[in-house]
Amino acid sequence: MKVAIYQMRDRRDVKLNIEAAYTKIVSTKADFFCLPEYFPIPSDYKNYKTVEDAWLEISQPTIKMLKNASTKFGGYIVGGSIVEKDDKYYNTCFILKDGEIIAKYRKINLVDEEIKLGISAGWNTISIKTDFGRFGVLICADCLDSKIVEKTANKNDLIFLPISLTDPSHSKVEGHPVSERVAKQFDVTIVKTSRITFDGIGVRSAVVTPEVIYEAKTYDDELLLVELKV
Repeated sequence: MKVAIYQMRDRRDVKLNIEAAYTKIVSTKADFFCLPEYFPIPSDYKNYKTVEDAWLEISQPTIKMLKNASTKFGGYIVGGSIVEKDDKYYNTCFILKDGEIIAKYRKINLVDEEIKLGISAGWNTISIKTDFGRFGVLICADCLDSKIVEKTANKNDLIFLPISLTDPSHSKVEGHPVSERVAKQFDVTIVKTSRITFDGIGVRSAVVTPEVIYEAKTYDDELLLVELKV
């Protein structure tokens, strides 16, 4: 089983971010491809736009791109953005296969900034059956809530963890202590996929198994390919 992590650097431009993700997806051979949290949204977008703007201007073309890329990529794609449903906005991660959205996960444990921006919390965890076992998704701060983690980890073999620690005010994170603890406690593999700002702020992506950590080599745009035993 081959897992692809795209540790993506923000281009400060919606179109360029979407194009970069598409190009990387369709040129990669793997069973899974994971993108970072908020990958199409420029890191300073929140300073002059709203979540409604993000849904209309960014998320809709992003979904179109992901569906298109999924027709060319042979495996599962994990990636998302801000999504509107019933007049509420969610930090949503899509799972795509063969050009179709087969599942979606809405972030449950929101950070204060997301709440202030008007994002609503999700409520359900997911578990998707594949030939390689079952996998689920946690988005960034979800991994800090023990109940969400336990509910997700107990029914999956693999957990995708898109993150976006790109705010300069966020405390610096060294290594992968939370992912390591979850991997060992629940005997699961964590696929942690980070975003990097234009100025190089962010953390390294990694695939964390109970025994081994496969880590990105840089704090820059990087594709990490990891072969895992099923």
